[in-house]
Amino acid sequence: MTPLPGGVQVDLSPGDTQWVHQTHIGNAIATLPHPSAASFGQALNSAADLSAQYPDGRVVFTVYGPFDQLNGTMLALQ
Repeated sequence: MTPLPGGVQVDLSPGDTQWVHQTHIGNAIATLPHPSAASFGQALNSAADLSAQYPDGRVVFTVYGPFDQLNGTMLALQ
């Protein structure tokens, strides 16, 4: 996790990405009582599913804004 002005960047290792893929933790995140939770959880699962197909695949995401107005980006990397 790297602090950014107004947010954070999270760079999952290949092992962490495999764990997200295998556990589908995004499903649990999607149930949290936050307006962004469902889309974030679904995006995390999708990105991890894609990246997990590669030995060094990983997921990177950024989150910005106050807690009630979060936004950001998510990348699936190989």
